Order: sequence, then structure tokens, then C-alpha cells
Amino acid sequence: MQPILEQALDVDSLYRLRASVAAHAVQAGLSQCRADDLVIAAHELAANVVRHGSGRGRLRLWKHEQMLHCQVTDEGIAETADGTEESGRNTDAGSVPGKPTWRIEPGHGLWLVRQLADRTSLHPGTSGSTAKISFALGHPGSAETFTLAERSSSGSMILAATGNLDLNLAGELTDAVERLLAGDPEARLVIDLAGLTFWDAFGLAGLLRVQARVAASAGASLILADMPDQLALHLKETGLADRFTVAGSPDDAAGGLPAGGEGSCSS
Repeated sequence: MQPILEQALDVDSLYRLRASVAAHAVQAGLSQCRADDLVIAAHELAANVVRHGSGRGRLRLWKHEQMLHCQVTDEGIAETADGTEESGRNTDAGSVPGKPTWRIEPGHGLWLVRQLADRTSLHPGTSGSTAKISFALGHPGSAETFTLAERSSSGSMILAATGNLDLNLAGELTDAVERLLAGDPEARLVIDLAGLTFWDAFGLAGLLRVQARVAASAGASLILADMPDQLALHLKETGLADRFTVAGSPDDAAGGLPAGGEGSCSS
């Protein structure tokens, strides 16, 4: 694919690289929030090359199939790269003997990259290492605003989310859950995610806040229903999938929630 940005990187070019990635990401169609996420992730990968690799590399940015892809290549032997990360799965790899694995742990740069990107792929090698991160650009109609529709089913309250769940609108979901729990601290809640067309790291943080708020209310329960496949993959890749109880249709989820229970997990 023809890149929309291709730029060499070294210790003197990191700041300039961030500005270039930010400008091209927004121009390519990412929201400002997601463009900021891409800049942070790209900077972490580039800094890894500069600080722990050969000190020089290259960044490429291109669009393909409603995704914006960013590839950072270490043009020499990376000192800290020997694990292989395929499709966001953290695996041990012995393909480059004698070198430590990628450090994908809370607080480390590569862990942060996985939290921000929709997809992550890390490939070490004896002649250099390559990391690719991808961000969803959304689909036609993904610019629609975020809305919540409420209805009851089988004694549960279903919140149907539609549109974009991002920094500005995650609070709307949190406020709705707070209001429902204030009226009934033992409320059985189902969030129907089938209508989501876009989400970012801040939207995911909003879902985590909602889950924490429900968990803190004795007797309350929460199920996420009809989760888009890409969102389910993102949660799995970032290690957040086990934080939530998920189900198929919202009405099935509502019927399967016992009073004061967590519901059964099915994926």
C-alpha cells in the first residue's frame, strides 16, 4: 500500500515525528482523540527503537480497509526484542535465542501501546524488528452522535447504546447508570452495544467505570450484550475481557440475570 507518511526516525526526530503522525492521522479520518492515541502509541514504539534498539528506524503510515496502519521498523538489531506478538496475543517466542522477550507489562511502553491500538503485531528479527499498530477509521455513518435508549425486560433495565462512545460521551453512559442505581441500588442492568459504530480508549474507560460502579452497589449486576466483534477483540487483546460479563441478545441477557447476581458469562 502507498504510505501517506514515511519518515526516518532517530533520537533527534521524535518530536518532529509526533507532529507529522498527528497531522496525517486526523487528515486520514481519525477523530482527534484517536489521533492522540495513535501519536502516543507511535511515540512509544519509536522511543523503544531509539532507547533499546539500534537507535534508528523508519515509520510508515497507510490506510487500508477502514483501518489506519502505522508500522515502526528498527533498522538494526533491537536489544530487547525477542518475543513475538501476533494479532495482539502475547506469546513467548524463541525465534531469536539469547535475547529478552518484549516487556508487555502494566506501566511499560509496549503495554500502553496495546491499550491504545485496536490491533497490535510485533515481529522481532536478527536484522531488525517491526511493530505494526492499527486503528479503526469507522464506517459510513460512524459520525452519528451517541444516544442511549432505555427499556425494561424481564425485570432488567436495558440501555441500548448507539453511535460513538468517546471521551465526550462516555460520561453520558456513566451518568445514566448512576441515575438508575440511585433509583434502585440492586438494579439489573444490560448495556446493548450492537449499535456502537465507534469507540476509543476513553470510551472503554467509561465502560470500566460503569462496571466498577455496578460492582460497588451490593446486589446490582451488569451484562454487556450484542458486543461488536471488533470491540470484543479489542477487549481480549488489552486483557480487559474478563472484567465484564457478556452475552448475546439483550433480552436473553436480561432473562439470564438472577436477582442480585452477576449473570453467566458467554462469549
